[in-house]
Amino acid sequence: MVLNKKINVLILDDHPLVCAAIKNLITPIDYIDTVLTISDVRKAFKIIKSLNIDLLILDINLGDNDGFDFYRRIKAHGYNGKILFISANDNQLYSDTAFKLGADGYICKSEDMDLIKESLDGIMKGYTFFKFKSSDDGCNKKVALSNRETVVFNYLIKGKTNTEIAEILSLSTKTVSTYKRRIFDKYQIDNIVDLIKLDNWRLY
Repeated sequence: MVLNKKINVLILDDHPLVCAAIKNLITPIDYIDTVLTISDVRKAFKIIKSLNIDLLILDINLGDNDGFDFYRRIKAHGYNGKILFISANDNQLYSDTAFKLGADGYICKSEDMDLIKESLDGIMKGYTFFKFKSSDDGCNKKVALSNRETVVFNYLIKGKTNTEIAEILSLSTKTVSTYKRRIFDKYQIDNIVDLIKLDNWRLY
């Protein structure tokens, strides 16, 4: 594929080996100029503010941070480049949320690594790259969470308490509790254990 200019890519993943693997995979692509890798969210934010990043490859689970929330923050500060979310979790909720946020693609890490190159080609041509599942085998497939509920969901299944989530998201514990109750109500459950069991969530 031929582009009018070469692009700069930033990979943000809290696992350095994943960063290195993706960098080695995409660096030879002819339309890519520079590939930067980072595992620290704060440093990544500074890089995006100071450098011209055309494409961000962003993990959803960033240790104590959340990739969806990070994307909202950089968009609020003017980032208008392409975004490809990656995750170890293949739950459809993640892909749907990435799509709803306006991302350009979503890939599960369990997929063939070459799919990343294929997705970049499509994204840089102006297409989006998502895998949508059609299934009617369970009511939880039909549950729709708001963007903020999805972020809180993500922290809950990591074992974060209401207080910890409130501190991370700069919210009151009462607000987090409200989001938590809404999530429980939508899934018709009463505790975190049942939440983690939902839809075979895999924690990494």
